[in-house]
Formats: sequence, C-alpha cells, structure tokens
Amino acid sequence: WDGDTDPKNPLNWPNSQKWTNVTLISMQATLSPIASTILAIGAAAIGKDFRLTDAYTPALPTGLFVLGLGLGPLLLGPCSELYGRRIVYLCSFCVFTVLNIGCALSQNICTLSILRLLSGIAGSAGPSLGAGSIGDMFRVEERGKAQSLYSFGPVMGPVLGGVIGGFIVDRTHGWQWLMWTVAIASGVTNVLSVLFLRETYAPYLLSRRAAGLAKQDPGRNAGVPEQVRAPAKELFGRAIVRPIRLLFTSPICAFMSIYLSLIYGILYLHLITILLLFGPTSMYGLYSYHWKDGTTGLAYLGAGVGSLVGMMITGKFMNTSFASGLARQKKRTGSSVPTPELRLPFLQLGMVIVPIGLIVFAWSAGRTHWIVPLLGACIFGAGMLMGYVCIHTYLVDCFGKYSASALAAAIVTRCVITCAFCIVGFELYRKLGYDWGSMLLAFLCIALIPIPFVLQRYGPRLR
Repeated sequence: WDGDTDPKNPLNWPNSQKWTNVTLISMQATLSPIASTILAIGAAAIGKDFRLTDAYTPALPTGLFVLGLGLGPLLLGPCSELYGRRIVYLCSFCVFTVLNIGCALSQNICTLSILRLLSGIAGSAGPSLGAGSIGDMFRVEERGKAQSLYSFGPVMGPVLGGVIGGFIVDRTHGWQWLMWTVAIASGVTNVLSVLFLRETYAPYLLSRRAAGLAKQDPGRNAGVPEQVRAPAKELFGRAIVRPIRLLFTSPICAFMSIYLSLIYGILYLHLITILLLFGPTSMYGLYSYHWKDGTTGLAYLGAGVGSLVGMMITGKFMNTSFASGLARQKKRTGSSVPTPELRLPFLQLGMVIVPIGLIVFAWSAGRTHWIVPLLGACIFGAGMLMGYVCIHTYLVDCFGKYSASALAAAIVTRCVITCAFCIVGFELYRKLGYDWGSMLLAFLCIALIPIPFVLQRYGPRLR
C-alpha cells in the first residue's frame, strides 16, 4: 500500500462502506442457515407429498443441506484467497438462488435431496468467508462489534428458519413456498450485493495493482506477489489442501473446530427437540405441549432471544475486554502487540454457560411450565453465540491471511457433525428422552470446558 493511510486499503475505508459490506455479508450469512432449517418444519408435508413412510427420509434434505454448508468452504475458501472474496460471494449466491428455485419445483425426494446438497455448497460463502472479510476491514482491536453482528446470522438463522417455516406451512399447507421464500430473499440480497459489495481481500487487491505495474514495466516482476507470479493451477491446488492440512496439523484449529462443531450440532438437535416437545402431536412416546402448527416455530425464539442477548453482550464488551487485556499484557510484559489469546475470556464464559442451559432444559422439559425449558434454551443460546463469535475471531487473529482456510476447516467439521446430528436426532431423544438426551450433550460440553483455559496458557507456544 501507499503508506498506512492509503484510502484503497480496506482497513482505511470510511465506516459507511465497511458497515455496508458487513451488512450485506451478514444477510448472506443469515439466509443460508435460514434455508437449512426452514424445510425441517415442512418434513411432514414432504413425507406426505412423496409418500414416504419412515421418519429419516423426510429429514434427509435438511441434513444434506447442512453437509453442503460444510463441503462448500473447501472450494470457496481457497477461491476467495486466489480470486478475491467479492466474486465468490456474488457467483455462489446467484447459484444458490437458482438452486432454491429448483428445490421448489422438485417432483421427488431424490431430486430435492440432490439440489439441497448443491444449494448448501453454493450458500456456504456467507457463513464461511464473513469472518475473514471482517478481518480484512477492521483492525484487531475494532473487530468485536462487527464480528458480533455477523455471527448473529449463522446462529440466529436456524432459529428464524423454524419460526418463518412454521407460519408458511400453517398458511400454505405445503412445503414448496418454503423454498420460494428463500429464493426470493436470496435474489434480492444478490442484487444488493452486486450494487454495493466491494472487494476486501488485501493480497488480491495488491496482486491486481502489482499485475498492472508489471504490464507497464515487466522488469518489476520481482515485486509482484505470489498470487500473480505462480500458475493459478499450482496456487489453487495448494489452497484447496490447506484447510484439511490445518485441521490435522494445527492443534488450535482442531480444538476450535471440535468445540464449534459440538455447539452448532447441539443447536440443530435443539431444533429437532422443539418439534418433538412443542409439536401438535406426541411422537415416540415423548411428552408434548401440543402447540398448533403455526405456533410451534415460535418455540425456537427461546434460543433466538438468548442469541440476541449474547450478541449484545459480546458487541458491547468484547472490544473493551480486549483493550483491558492488552493493557494488562503491556504492563506485565512490556509488549503492546495484541495476541489472539486476548479473545479467550468470552469463550471461557460461553463454554460454562452452554451446559448450564442444557441442564435446565433437560430437567424441565415435560415436567414444568413450557417457559422453563425455553429459559434453558435462552441460556444455551447466549453461551453459544459468545462461543461462536470468539472462536471465529480467534481463528482470524491466529491465521491472518489464511483465515478463510482455517475457518473452512472449522466449518467443514462443524457441518459434517451437524448433518449427522440432524439425521440421528430423533433416535437420540426417542431412546434417551429429553432429560438424559440433553444431559449427554451437557456432559460433552463440560468435558471441553478446559480447552480455552489451556489455550490461554499454551496458545502462543502452539501457534
């Protein structure tokens, strides 16, 4: 760049442009998770339309979509590092819109399932690249609020999908309009992105500038970044392998991926539990509060309100906590260079809150007034969003320009596990019930509580 104040550097953009980008990326990052769960509400209608007799097959389109959200970053993450983030956002979301139209027109479960898998892959750009884009535009000490707004989408999206889906199914008595709604919303978002979304990835912007200089003066090739000098095939091959390599060779990436997978998988299991606990009919011998079809989706707002509370807490205090930690670090070591571990206090808090919410839900579901299990879901939602925000921000801080690959590794792990949770969720609660099914998940979360404390102490050495 032409100095630290170069206006073309995304870090120096005016706040209006930065927040326009954050808003558009957050819209994409919200719509994809909405699409992941909106069809779950229509599972019964899908089973009826396609004459399906088992409980697993109608859940397949939801599980495959989540799997697609996990596979997509393996392709889109490296593409964004080679060809820039903007073109990946625009092209993938355009394909996502078209595929959702195809889903709405599907005439059999096989076609619907395949298109849902492909639409999950295409819709994964927002949830996987957004944290990296925020890192492109905001300095380390400024990322808290932007990351909180962005993370609200991937966490709140599945909740909104259930709420919206419940009312659509109640009024249309079919599942097709669930897909038409997603297609229309994604089409509008894509048009706005074409008009207002700008490129943020600094290495790509610099490579374009360097390529222009190289054309004017071939003797300046030595100053051209690797993205321009090396063959695209070689760079792409290297980038496509990087997420998998990070997952298996970086303890930090592996630990964060495991915990992110667990809390996100639990969120989707919670959405399944809501259908069982608040649905209009009892299933598998489990207790139900017998809410009507159109209002069942409102039960998702328990976790949704908790996510909103978590977003407000992290948005208000995360940057302050980071600054206080940096001041203590400077006083203790004399170094004013921020370290990623300054992000971990909120993750430590979130990992304690999550199992508390699960325990409240476990022992109140079907035993008390319906408000109590929803309170447990609210507590879980707050802790989950704190953890989600901190994990994404921590990975961006740790891996810098390769953050998209690190996040891709985490998201692949997250979505593969979540896909499995979606498919086996009914069976888990059928065999263990609300109490011990939720307690099993709480025990898993408790077992992982030491991770951020270990990273706080040994993170610099592991990096």
